[in-house]
Amino acid sequence: MSGTSTRIAVVGAGRMGQVHCRIVAENPRAELAAVVDPFEESGRRVAEQFGAPWFPTLAAAREAVDLDGVIIAVPDRLHVGVTVEALEAGLHVLVEKPLADTLEGARTIADAAASATGSKVLVGHVLRHDPRFRSAAKIVAAGQVGDPVHFRASRIVPRSVGFANNGASPIYMYQGIHDIDLVQWISGSPIVRVSATTAAKVLPAAGKEGVDVALILAELEDGSVGTIEISWVLPGTTPSGLASQFELYGTEGNIKVDVTAEGVSLDTLDEFRLPNTMLDPELDGRLEGVVPQQFDWFLQMIEFDQPSRIGIDEAVSAARVLDAIDESLRTRTWADVQR
Repeated sequence: MSGTSTRIAVVGAGRMGQVHCRIVAENPRAELAAVVDPFEESGRRVAEQFGAPWFPTLAAAREAVDLDGVIIAVPDRLHVGVTVEALEAGLHVLVEKPLADTLEGARTIADAAASATGSKVLVGHVLRHDPRFRSAAKIVAAGQVGDPVHFRASRIVPRSVGFANNGASPIYMYQGIHDIDLVQWISGSPIVRVSATTAAKVLPAAGKEGVDVALILAELEDGSVGTIEISWVLPGTTPSGLASQFELYGTEGNIKVDVTAEGVSLDTLDEFRLPNTMLDPELDGRLEGVVPQQFDWFLQMIEFDQPSRIGIDEAVSAARVLDAIDESLRTRTWADVQR
């Protein structure tokens, strides 16, 4: 397909769907061929904003326009139906993480992907495209820190994120899926057992659903252990919108990735701020960073048969861990991860 525009439909016109629409529209190798959303008013508004037609369903879009690929940006609980539909139609698929909101759903998508041999699939674990984490994974894989002994992954975001979520998705799924994948990817070993607990004070006081924090103790197949900490309690006055670290300690050394400050700070008479420089900053009138890089890699998969940076089996593995966290929270004890 080199030399032609890859025709993409974005399914879901919410916040993340709009980001994907803009990224596709700004890429000279792609065409935003359709915006799909069941809500006509918001769907049409987003479609018109980016100069694309609106359709209420993917089936309607497929009937009206030729498509090469689709980006799935609907809520987690809706991933399965539309992703399977796209795969059965022979489309290439970029589906937001997590792959599905249940292990059964993730397996259903994996089975559909295995049957759709001509379709490329990229799951939107966007940190797989971040050079900081890619470097860490490469260093660990090369044995430079020796055998992993223990790790710590944390992701603390503003409480406004939790307010907006309002119980729609568990915090360990909505935020923690990043760190579950980081732990398994960078360490090179799957999580086999978890013990999880939560606390809730900030959200209930604001009349919102959900918990404020989830702490997960994890054992890996290679014998290493560690913690995953996910929270959305940062005040809105915090200079950065994210306080996140990943640390892995091994027999021969350790490695740390700190993304709280991204190398740029702004200090004015009114505020001190740490701007986003890696995820999707707007520079020269267009979005740059790892989210557009993720889409560019998706295009390379389609155009040049590049492999995915995350195998669908790895995305299913993360869903297995989410399922075990659910069990641990229900039973208030350790839970084994299904294999």
